[in-house]
Amino acid sequence: MQAATTETTPIETTPATVRPHEGEAMSRARESLGDVRSATRDLIHHGAKAVREEAGKLESRVREGAGMIESRVRDGAGSLEETASRMADRTATYVQEQPLKSLAFAAGTGALIAILAGMATRR
Repeated sequence: MQAATTETTPIETTPATVRPHEGEAMSRARESLGDVRSATRDLIHHGAKAVREEAGKLESRVREGAGMIESRVRDGAGSLEETASRMADRTATYVQEQPLKSLAFAAGTGALIAILAGMATRR
């Protein structure tokens, strides 16, 4: 038996036959690249816009929170000032009404502080 031989005809790849297909592929590639660039620009534009909007909302919330904190600190400082003023008035009234007791209390407190300071310096 004799093997059948098949002859293949070589595909002609001369510039005349290849270039039209290359031109189409390059044209499609350029068009696709242009589409990708355009889509990328749109995505960046919309993303940046969304980030600016969210940053604006966040800034508003931070400012609002800071305003609330400032208000509470002012209220607390005012309340503390009122309390300190009342306590100073009560102390002055007590000292005027009970001068000997006040003097004894002050002397005892001073002695205690002196003892504690002496103990702290010995260590």
